[in-house]
Amino acid sequence: MSEQQTADPADRRVVLNGEGQHSIWWIDRELPAGWHAEGTTGPRERCLAHIQEVWKDLRPLSLRTAPERPPHTRPPAHGGPPPPAAPGAPVPPEPAGPVVPGPEGPAAPGAPGSSAPGSPAPGGAAAPGSAAPAGSGRQPLPVRFALRARREPGAVAVEGDGFTLTFGGLDAAADRWARLLRSRGVGRGALVGVLLGRGADLHAVTLGAWRARAGCVPLDPDFPAARLRLLLSDAGARVLVTELAHGADGLDGFDGTVLYADDPEVVAALAAYTSGACAAEPPEPDDVALVAHAPTVAGRPYAVAVTHRGLADHVAWAERELAGGGTGGTAVFCSVASEMTATGLWAPLAAGQRVVLAPQALDLAQLGEWLAAAGPFAFLHLTPGHLDLLVRQSGAAAVAALAGTFVVAGGSPPGPATARLAEFLGSGRLLPAYGSAETSYGSCPDPVRSGADSRIRVLDGDGRQVPAGEIGELYVAGPGVALGYVGRAALTAERFLPDPYGPPGARMFRTGQLVRRTAAGAAEPLGRTDRQVWIGGHRADPAEAEEALYDHPCVDEAVVVGVRAASGDVRLAAYVVPRSGAQGLDAAALAAHCRRLLPDHLVPASLALLGEVPRAADGRVDVAALPRPGGPLLDAPRRAARSGRHIAFGGRPLAELLAECRVPGASVAVLDAGGLVAVEAAGSDGEGRPVTPRTAFPAGGLSRHVTALGVLRLVDEELLDLDAPLDSALDTALNAALKAALDTASDTAPAAGGRRGAARRPTPADLLGNRFGEAGAGLLAALLEEITGEPFGMLMRRLVLGPLGLDDSCFGGPPPRSAGRTGAPAARAGHDAEGRPLPAGGGAGAADLWTTAADLAKVALEVRRSAQGAPLALLAADTAARMLTPSPDDLYGLGTMVDVLASDTEFGHEGAPPGHYAVSTLRLRAGSGLVVLANGSAGERLRREIAARLRAGRRMTERSRPSGDGKLWFLEDAQGAGWLTGT
Repeated sequence: MSEQQTADPADRRVVLNGEGQHSIWWIDRELPAGWHAEGTTGPRERCLAHIQEVWKDLRPLSLRTAPERPPHTRPPAHGGPPPPAAPGAPVPPEPAGPVVPGPEGPAAPGAPGSSAPGSPAPGGAAAPGSAAPAGSGRQPLPVRFALRARREPGAVAVEGDGFTLTFGGLDAAADRWARLLRSRGVGRGALVGVLLGRGADLHAVTLGAWRARAGCVPLDPDFPAARLRLLLSDAGARVLVTELAHGADGLDGFDGTVLYADDPEVVAALAAYTSGACAAEPPEPDDVALVAHAPTVAGRPYAVAVTHRGLADHVAWAERELAGGGTGGTAVFCSVASEMTATGLWAPLAAGQRVVLAPQALDLAQLGEWLAAAGPFAFLHLTPGHLDLLVRQSGAAAVAALAGTFVVAGGSPPGPATARLAEFLGSGRLLPAYGSAETSYGSCPDPVRSGADSRIRVLDGDGRQVPAGEIGELYVAGPGVALGYVGRAALTAERFLPDPYGPPGARMFRTGQLVRRTAAGAAEPLGRTDRQVWIGGHRADPAEAEEALYDHPCVDEAVVVGVRAASGDVRLAAYVVPRSGAQGLDAAALAAHCRRLLPDHLVPASLALLGEVPRAADGRVDVAALPRPGGPLLDAPRRAARSGRHIAFGGRPLAELLAECRVPGASVAVLDAGGLVAVEAAGSDGEGRPVTPRTAFPAGGLSRHVTALGVLRLVDEELLDLDAPLDSALDTALNAALKAALDTASDTAPAAGGRRGAARRPTPADLLGNRFGEAGAGLLAALLEEITGEPFGMLMRRLVLGPLGLDDSCFGGPPPRSAGRTGAPAARAGHDAEGRPLPAGGGAGAADLWTTAADLAKVALEVRRSAQGAPLALLAADTAARMLTPSPDDLYGLGTMVDVLASDTEFGHEGAPPGHYAVSTLRLRAGSGLVVLANGSAGERLRREIAARLRAGRRMTERSRPSGDGKLWFLEDAQGAGWLTGT
């Protein structure tokens, strides 16, 4: 049933300003100064459709009258950089005005333009509606940076993981990039995609593109390939600068020029520019600086063109209000593609201060420690969830000492930890931020000032100012108003309206933020008119996640809502109605589908399958009637394992180590900084097929570690009490098995006088401990089936394997390869210590797990997330803590081997089924670890060899100790750094 629609009243008209920019206005309202009627009237939709048809060139008239750029040779296609041009080689001619690309390519006429207040008119005079002439603080950022570099060349500009750039060094690097880009045909009006992490090239490439008079499209390396292709295409970028590590992840769909910053040819071309400077003129204020992407109810992001004027205006505000609170600059630890990151990347440099870039793989569990070591800072820009996490990690007093000012993005209500921090900070040090790309990332809604220079408007549904105490929608005016939405004239006209309270011809942006205008003139946030939320530093609309779910062939209906945690952070919860007759649809399949299309922050954190979506009497979704969010999905690793990446085991490939250790085949997963960073497979499965990352191996005793997660989920659901003696009413077979196990373990309680009495009835915690050895796994399976009435394999799929997306794992035997699966092999054949095949053994028991290295890595990371109290983790934090608390008798937790080190806790498990070997281990704090699966009894020897070579590469130390079923290895990084080397 669709939502009820109301007739669109015929109360609008199409209007234009002196620069030929279109918008809509009410028929019964006086036209704002500097605007005139075009002649078209009618319903809003009709007016917008007319604008989309007639407004073909969205640039201001002052730019349309300038000569166009003559065509030049198209850059080489994707596949590597073209031969480097000699330094000083001619560059293509440039047009006199900026060209904002449309969705079909570098276009040219047809992209949004705007005469934001302060735009220059022909002849250099201020355009109608401009603000007062700006000083040097409003100069384009590349101009300001160059001046700063001349004055303070030796001052530190950017610091990061293993590098430091001075202003002079960054200036020289930016100039080299500008000259290289110019030699590749990049000039005024072009757009350059910047797909770089938080590394040494990020600022240099962006500044270089600006000096070449191009704009930049910031992109996040952690975004899936489908998302990157969409953003590049939507913005119209024809050049991409990235790194070789990101080029194998699906950029084949991008048909423009790709320059790899770490490609030896590109490095050599940059080094050739040893003298001179880029010949291009500096960018004009109305040239495009950045193209960011904003969420919309249409279910796909829209590209927003931000000018140098708007960006410089916001940076000048941040320099004055934020950087003035100290001399330490700021730290950037969010996505470089996030709207909230622009402030931290550029405001400190304008103030002559440093920007500290967090390592790309920084785990938020270490955020407080990292900030304390790198700080203090003038300001920090973060989310409510970041603040809450920091206070819990370090305490309010320590967090307050990190920075002079804290800017909290998104306008979310503060969590309890943030409220405690506010008491330490006092007045003026904790500021809300409501900026977006449409307003050039600024600014905070200061109290509304009277007069035409105010940038804040609080208006009712008819565009009139509301009186004090009333609720209205927040509009933002001033030089920060962006050009508009690339290639979308109607949407630009709808959201960028005439400003009746500003200079003639000026525009204002309709934010969608509901506020109350207080008697003191402040704008008090109350919510939004749409569904936009802030997730992990990104502005997001649940409609994008809904659109991705609808793209799945088995989904009939999807509803996604934002759910706010106690910390103030927001996650998405999804509710799906399967199509009639759909088979095999589960949370894991939908999560994998979403991750192929969406960045992490848009992948729903929980998902529920419904028979139907609850609706109110008017047909709208009844959000209050939706089930409580549950069914957590596995968060994608912060650094996904790259396809084609190989692990260098002391310079030797895995295949050589297999031959040396006499192991036919193995699969290895490496974890670092809380993420799965590499998976390597080599050798044979023993039956003539190659081992791949999806080859399943028997886990043996390690199965109990995964089973423990299912048991503990039932504990969290209050279906099982860990410490309650097993009920004597349990089924006879189970009681007999328990008695046999008790007799074997001699687990009896001494009677009075030292005589042995009846066996003590065990608890579920006993079965998860080390007392029963391998027999405990079978007993647990029988216990869980008795409690739930579900077959053990199906139960574990529901409790653990499905929610974590362990598609290649299965209890009771190798996972079936059907329903479109690739038919990846299982390493059934075992081998002895010399690599000789062993006779086929008996079938797998119900409690025996078959799995892959990648899936076991996901299990380890989820246990760590749960122990750290991550939102919507698989286990409650206190439950996970008990799992990782070792017994004083044998240092064994619940289904887990645990070793408490001097500075960390290592947990995991190992197993040795006949002719096979399996081990998984992870450091709780550092997030580094290793998984090894092998189809040979010499797998332990292989594990030791791998560990030794990894230690040799990164000064690792190994600690071994005896355990109930052999030795479990532990890795400890003496320097606290990652220990993966890649080739």
